[in-house]
Amino acid sequence: MGGSRSSRAVFSRLWEAYGHGRLDDALHLIDPDCVLSVSVTDRTYRGHDGVRAGMVEFRRAWKSATLTSDEVVEVDPGTIVVTGHVTAFDHSGKRIYDAPLVWMAVFSKGRLLRVTSYSTRAEALAAAAEPR
Repeated sequence: MGGSRSSRAVFSRLWEAYGHGRLDDALHLIDPDCVLSVSVTDRTYRGHDGVRAGMVEFRRAWKSATLTSDEVVEVDPGTIVVTGHVTAFDHSGKRIYDAPLVWMAVFSKGRLLRVTSYSTRAEALAAAAEPR
């Protein structure tokens, strides 16, 4: 499932674009059929429009949110597991979410194909090891 660009490099470019509020500038790195599954909200977003909608919902839900990426494990050329942390504040300034952040991301042909969030690093690594 790998591609000409490394999964880590694509992830880094997407992370940077999101952090600077320029995800639209990086949509060429996201497969048009991308699926984003978020366990915290039990929501699934599909395609470029879904990714945009998910980001809009995320920004509307919280006054501010800090996401960190502490570790990126390349499981195979097309799969990474990202661990970090998220702290989010509601519009009154009250911290409403403070938890680990764990994703498995699958890439194909140098583009993000699927992102699934998990509760733990172990769960994400186990899912990443399963045949696709």
